[in-house]
Amino acid sequence: MTQVAAIGTYLPPWTVRERRVKGPDEDALTMAVAAGRAADPDATAHQVVLVTRDFPLLEGGNGAVLLAGLSLPADVAVSEVLGGAPAVLDQILGAAEGTLVIAADDASVAGAAAVLIGTEGAGVAPVARQTRSLPTTVRAEDGIRHHYGDPRLQREVGVKSTVARLGLDNSQAVAAVVGVKARELGCGVDVTTATEDPISSASGVIRALADLIEKGRAGGLLLAVEQSSVTAAHLTLRGGSAKTPTVTRDEAPARELPKFRTADGNGIPISLPAYARAFEPKLRWEAAVFDERPGIDTAPQFPPRARVDDDGELIAGYRLEPLPRRGTVYTQTTIRIPVPDLPSPYSIAVVQLDGSPVRVLMKVTGVPAGEATVGQTGVVVLRKIADRAGVPDYGYAFYPATPEGAQA
Repeated sequence: MTQVAAIGTYLPPWTVRERRVKGPDEDALTMAVAAGRAADPDATAHQVVLVTRDFPLLEGGNGAVLLAGLSLPADVAVSEVLGGAPAVLDQILGAAEGTLVIAADDASVAGAAAVLIGTEGAGVAPVARQTRSLPTTVRAEDGIRHHYGDPRLQREVGVKSTVARLGLDNSQAVAAVVGVKARELGCGVDVTTATEDPISSASGVIRALADLIEKGRAGGLLLAVEQSSVTAAHLTLRGGSAKTPTVTRDEAPARELPKFRTADGNGIPISLPAYARAFEPKLRWEAAVFDERPGIDTAPQFPPRARVDDDGELIAGYRLEPLPRRGTVYTQTTIRIPVPDLPSPYSIAVVQLDGSPVRVLMKVTGVPAGEATVGQTGVVVLRKIADRAGVPDYGYAFYPATPEGAQA
């Protein structure tokens, strides 16, 4: 039995026709980092598993950015699993202690969620699994999604027939189902009190777990469905002195996605040597601290860089210290002139980091351009700065605080 010690969820603040959508500077990876940091704020994970069908890079790897955003060392193992709801539940059921399992979606519904596996918490045990094929929705090498929609075929052959193979009975009530409506499961299971997330998504499985834990609903089945594959698990909440999993939700109130445009033209080209040199200083969110000597003080330097002392000697020996991820807008402005590759308008701000002399220039995210004000507090979050010749370029942005805004 796997023990879920902590859960973190993330929803982008934007909606289109009442459905959460990612912002122009977000993707599955930035949302995964937000959920992972909510579940594991102290960066204790020994292994990370990212499950999604929306990887920013299918070749080239997403692991380095993921670890940097999570403040985890570069020697932590990362597994990238292509899959949906059943794959997420399978990964949780097979995860070892210290594993951070993250699920992210940016297609039909945008969001991410993560679980940290520990030695105590909510128990999740496997019950049954069926992996079958009925490709009613497919996406091949061309990247184009093809729908062969037949609701009756999906319901009768894809779902009911698969659930019947699980061998469940009415003594096992369904607590939550992800991927279809509960009534579509067919006979053999009790769904009278089941909660449902009918939009098939990877992160929906972990969000359903969080809902059940918060409501204290143990003893039921959690069913994860994607097309014609189903995984069933049993949730147990121990009483007494057992530790209840912490659930941290980074879910800002929803608001309509602002209108923006991306200008035509050639953006900044990619330079892989420059990208490699800047990667660690830009994404590790750490400052260089030098030992004091004539001409060099101990004030943190960001980005990390060598300094010259009073004797003209180049000093490159420094230690790295994490920077605070909260701050206050020192000054800001809004750019309304369209720039190739960058959605506009957008705001930038000089942010005074809490408890640090460091001020950093960053784009503002999570609010419409021009809304951030001097003196407003907020957090530093990972965002996609641009796409450069097919390479996602990531960096940090400032997310102004809202009553239920971003977590650090």
